[in-house]
Amino acid sequence: MFKNKLFKNSLLYTVGSMMTPMIGLIMLPIFTKYLTTAEYGIMTTVQTLVGMLQLILLLALHGAVTRFFYDFLNQPEKQKEYIGSIFVFVLSFSTIIATMLMFFSNSVGSLLFKNIPIDPYYFYLIGLSWVTALSALPMALFRAQEKAGLFVVVNLIKALFIMAITIYLIIGRGLGAESVLIAQLFITFLVVLLTFAMQLKYLKLSLNVAYVKQSLLFSLPLLPHIASGWIISASDRVILEKFVDIADLGIYALAAQVSMVLGLFYSSINNALVPRYTILRKEGNELKANRLLKIFSFIVIIFGVASIPVAMYSIKLITSSEYYGAITLIPFLLIGQILTGFYFIPVAKLFYAKKTNAIATSSSMAAIINVIINLIAIPFIGIYGAIISTIFADIIRFLLIYRASNKLKFQKMELL
Repeated sequence: MFKNKLFKNSLLYTVGSMMTPMIGLIMLPIFTKYLTTAEYGIMTTVQTLVGMLQLILLLALHGAVTRFFYDFLNQPEKQKEYIGSIFVFVLSFSTIIATMLMFFSNSVGSLLFKNIPIDPYYFYLIGLSWVTALSALPMALFRAQEKAGLFVVVNLIKALFIMAITIYLIIGRGLGAESVLIAQLFITFLVVLLTFAMQLKYLKLSLNVAYVKQSLLFSLPLLPHIASGWIISASDRVILEKFVDIADLGIYALAAQVSMVLGLFYSSINNALVPRYTILRKEGNELKANRLLKIFSFIVIIFGVASIPVAMYSIKLITSSEYYGAITLIPFLLIGQILTGFYFIPVAKLFYAKKTNAIATSSSMAAIINVIINLIAIPFIGIYGAIISTIFADIIRFLLIYRASNKLKFQKMELL
């Protein structure tokens, strides 16, 4: 039963989490036919920045929800108050910051974009980041509640509507790079309203400062860890936008998006792995918990190796010749995703032990190294500088977090 539940939830979380990114793959024939490489580069660069900004607006508190939810399992009223406090805080904080960013659009926008027009793309960036940050909380609660089926249904409906509206706006209205951003903004906002309504019975709208402080102490050290994933895998596109032709950026963005499917696959399985690993450790089933991590490592290897030829062939099959330059970039980017998959294993142990400072330290160091190499290499060798920095940073991050995980084992032995 245990294995079946893990497999079922892993499969459901994989399907649910990959709905939105799968839009990009399914839509590739349309994107490459109706969008130039420059327009594709603009669209994906804005989406990349959304990934980072929504983390800042959220302060990684979705991770705190999935962890502290289990501390209140036998206290339903306190659990409702805790969840409600986090929801109210994130709504208030993200709205204030988003409003300030809108007010300073010219100064902030000129820092983010060099070749991309601030109007309208900066405003899409802020709006989409805000609704994406808000949507993360109810979805995290679905994960904590192990409602994998509901998680999938919500993401499936969201993906289908985004796809339908995008097709209409690209083909019917000719809006180009704006099409996906408009569709995502509108549908994600509706999903936020729907999911918040579905979770109302599980929360009490309040603002318990103690709960918020406790969660921030847990989540803020995680913010560099989560942000580092974005910096290592996506910040290169922001830097590339300032040094390479926007058309070349479109080629690189296509290869990055295709390779990202493997990373999302690993992340989706990890979404099921972490709650089950946490529960098993709390129950004292350390043997089964460690077996979970071993199974995950085999999944990383098997699917990682198999994805390389599949991804290369897929680009040639579903895109136009204008985008074929992405084929040679795919193997290198997938190596980085495989390293990220292995990284999840020691992180799960440290996450359970609430040793988030170790996670933050290793992640921050790797992210800093990534940015430095990007800034040095990209002006000279362009997109290949971005590839080198990504792989090198992934290696550094894994080695550092693995070392921190081994220290945790050593400390446990000393206690014994």
